[in-house]
Amino acid sequence: MADLVPSISPEVKRAVERARRVRRYVDASKSDNTKRAYESHLKDFGEFCAEHHYSSLPALPAAVIDYFTFLADIGAKMSTIQVKAAAISYAHRAAHMDNPMRSLEVQETLRGIRRTIGTAQQGKAPITLPELRKLIDVVMMSPDELRRLRDRALLLLGYAGAFRRSELSNLTVVDLEFGKDRITVKVRKSKTDQEGRGMTKMIPRLKGSSLCPVSALQKWLHAAEITHGPLFRPIDRWGHIHDRTMTDKEVARIVKKYAAAAGLDPTIFAGHSLRAGFVTEAAGRDVPVWRIKQQTGHKNDAVLQRYIRDQGHGAENAVLSVFRE
Repeated sequence: MADLVPSISPEVKRAVERARRVRRYVDASKSDNTKRAYESHLKDFGEFCAEHHYSSLPALPAAVIDYFTFLADIGAKMSTIQVKAAAISYAHRAAHMDNPMRSLEVQETLRGIRRTIGTAQQGKAPITLPELRKLIDVVMMSPDELRRLRDRALLLLGYAGAFRRSELSNLTVVDLEFGKDRITVKVRKSKTDQEGRGMTKMIPRLKGSSLCPVSALQKWLHAAEITHGPLFRPIDRWGHIHDRTMTDKEVARIVKKYAAAAGLDPTIFAGHSLRAGFVTEAAGRDVPVWRIKQQTGHKNDAVLQRYIRDQGHGAENAVLSVFRE
């Protein structure tokens, strides 16, 4: 009976192993967040196609056009439609099928939607320096010492380093190098650096300031007895510090929590408000864009400008400088 089972040749085994290795690197080409987002968008597209009797893979240009038109009609943002388009395109390329996104009709439809509904992104509001002071004042009123020290360090480091919330949550002790007058922070991977080339952020010590991120971070690490592993960690209701890193959503919840406690509208603030606030404050103080980019890691000036929510202040300073005697 055993003779009836065909044996697998060495060539086939090697081919299977090569395919597995390739699949591993293909999977690594997208971040976990991107893959989860694509899966969600493709599920939504699949449900739409099933309801309207279309095939979703492969999809015809007519199905995609109908889908995008539907999304625009129900008030979807252009940024949402663009991400869904990217997911559909990626799915077809990965399956080696004709990509409907390359169709002229689809491209013209997207162009028309873009002209009709616009592409302005409504990001979270920046936290200005006075608002940051309010948040820190509220933090310092907390009776929970560990949570107080952690949250103060997180907010101040996140602001001074213009960190994305995912960058902030993924920091570990090994990423830090303490000097006499500063901390050097190594960001090993970020949203725009999926290959992990990394960048370095310099956080100076603000001597005599209650907003010094270096001092706040040192106090948190000392109190929590953290010498290795994740920098910012969850604390349960019994005061136990977990070994795992905080998620980016937990960072956002902390910002919202203290915004509400400080009398601000928590719906317009989130983790990204720290990064946006740093850029806005720096721009308002006439810091050159190239210096701001050194801290944020932006490569594109146009993208950076979207973070500068109070551009008029910088323009006003320019006029005053020109006419000042």
